[in-house]
Amino acid sequence: MDNQSKTSEGIRVAIRMRPLNEREVNSGYTKSFRCQTQYNAVTQIKDGQAVDGGTSYFDKVFDESARNTDVYDYVCKEIVQGVMGGINGTVFA
Repeated sequence: MDNQSKTSEGIRVAIRMRPLNEREVNSGYTKSFRCQTQYNAVTQIKDGQAVDGGTSYFDKVFDESARNTDVYDYVCKEIVQGVMGGINGTVFA
């Protein structure tokens, strides 16, 4: 879904995957999920392989390389502008 196809009402769910932090890397943790941004999906992985039934779809998926401004522009900008114009809006993070 792109910005053009977003509706002005309703609930949208966006996921932003964070990279492993230094402590996790040093402890030998590996990623448990793989972003499939082209499908707006997140797939659970084990030993590098997709887990059966472990894929979830969302309105938008941001991978580890997404910038704060990318997320804000897609998820929050229109809502904040609407609130400033007197329309109710909520962003949960």
